[in-house]
Amino acid sequence: MEARPVSRKSMSDEIASQIKEMIDHGRLQPGDRLPAERKLAEQFGVSRTTLREGIKVLSEAGLLTSRQGAGTFVSRPDDGAREGSLIEAILAGDYDLQDVFEVRKMLEPEIAALAARNGSPDAKTRLEAILMEQEQAIRSGEVVGGIDHRFHQALAEASGNPVLREMVSALYEGFSRSRAEDVQSSQRQRASLAAHRAIVEAVRNGHAMRAERAMREHLDEVERIIFDNQRGAYSRR
Repeated sequence: MEARPVSRKSMSDEIASQIKEMIDHGRLQPGDRLPAERKLAEQFGVSRTTLREGIKVLSEAGLLTSRQGAGTFVSRPDDGAREGSLIEAILAGDYDLQDVFEVRKMLEPEIAALAARNGSPDAKTRLEAILMEQEQAIRSGEVVGGIDHRFHQALAEASGNPVLREMVSALYEGFSRSRAEDVQSSQRQRASLAAHRAIVEAVRNGHAMRAERAMREHLDEVERIIFDNQRGAYSRR
């Protein structure tokens, strides 16, 4: 495939747009493997981190499929069907936030423990980078819901379990309801940052039980803050 260097403005979006254009015009066919990450980043003239963000946009849209140890491929029709079936089966309903948190509390503490056991140095560095980005965003007064999702997705990737990684990705539509802007209070953002620090420290040092406990406490605290805020809003009506 041939890629044009991208401008500094919205680089990841432009990467996604160029790759989608290649797919739409048949220059990339279903089942085709994208060039190696390093080579593709050089062609676009961007960092590998920026390239990953662009690829992630298309992966979430179902146009690309990443296979651990094999690379990133243009999705086949049956790839989308499998993912769609999972999402439709689990997320077609209008689920209550309480239901979302029950699922999160079943999955994410174990994901954190596995990340501490199995996380590679690169995976741990990625978590630390996202944590720094979250700190900077909070200092700037930005809403960090998207960063929060990337943190939890990076934990799933660090777990080394591709099934968990795909489950977190597929379930994000439901999880995102517990990270929506209307529940992103300043109190929650500060609590989330402190909890993420504790989780990253445990994962970095390979302490699985501490990582699991930190994640469980994090989810319990976030759940309490959200529902306390909702009760306060209702009482003011």
